[in-house]
Amino acid sequence: MSSVVVKKGDILVLGAIPRAHLLPLEVKAFQKAQGGRRLLISGLIGMIVVAILAVGAASFGLLNTNAKLSAEQARTSSLTAEQGKYRSVVTMQNQASDLADVQPIAATGEVLWQPYVASLQGTLPADTKITAFTAQLDDAKSSTAVSGPLQGTHIATVTITADSPKASISDWLDNLAKLPGFVDATPGSVVLVPASSRYTVSVALHVNADAMANRFVAGKKK
Repeated sequence: MSSVVVKKGDILVLGAIPRAHLLPLEVKAFQKAQGGRRLLISGLIGMIVVAILAVGAASFGLLNTNAKLSAEQARTSSLTAEQGKYRSVVTMQNQASDLADVQPIAATGEVLWQPYVASLQGTLPADTKITAFTAQLDDAKSSTAVSGPLQGTHIATVTITADSPKASISDWLDNLAKLPGFVDATPGSVVLVPASSRYTVSVALHVNADAMANRFVAGKKK
């Protein structure tokens, strides 16, 4: 009968089920190694899953960004198409603005002769009527020059022919001085018409810048 040797540190359990490890130590070491490999594989699989989730999140974010970009591009195209519908209106507005800019230049020296003639008729003596009227703007380069020794500075020369019951027109010349822009008035020919016993008289009238319409000057009422 063999004897049982109890080593220091061993615990003797009375009444326990006897067990014996019959496998070699190499088998136990192999089993431990397999457990470590399983743990390593599990960790690797976890890392792969996390990487896949990260790639998926990034892909989703990219798709979302592309969708927003496409929506903005579509919105831009729509706005461009809407602007195209009103392009003619914008063009007309630009043309109107350009016209407003050049109007003061184009109207430089402009005199509204129709109302001027109406004012002129108000200066006529009784029973006198205008039979001919011509007006000519002076050369812009010499508009401030004096045409003669007895003439003042003027921008236009008006020639008036009238039918008068008398040869003397001194009272008419006095009335002409009331016209806007009046500079001077010079009597011309006086011709008797035998058939009517009336006179055909002519007057040369000079006017200055006060007669200009200035329709497009800033602050001037139209």
